Amino acid sequence: MNARTPQARHPLAAQDMGRILAYLQQNPGTSVEIARALRLTVNRVNGLLLELRTQGLVYAPSCTIGSKGGTVNVWACREAEEGAR
Repeated sequence: MNARTPQARHPLAAQDMGRILAYLQQNPGTSVEIARALRLTVNRVNGLLLELRTQGLVYAPSCTIGSKGGTVNVWACREAEEGAR
């Protein structure tokens, strides 16, 4: 998958983290976009994104305006950003 694999306590969490990383390697996205594409709940994606951020695998380089007018993080894979340099 990539040089660093996500560390999770449960195999299903590791699988979902891997799916999120694969999505983000293709293009950045909000948690809602990721959840829709991967057929996961937004709460699950948010929790896994925070864990992936703690592990240094993803980051939020920018924000966008959500449907309710608030700011929403746009997440990206850290390795994709480093590979573009």
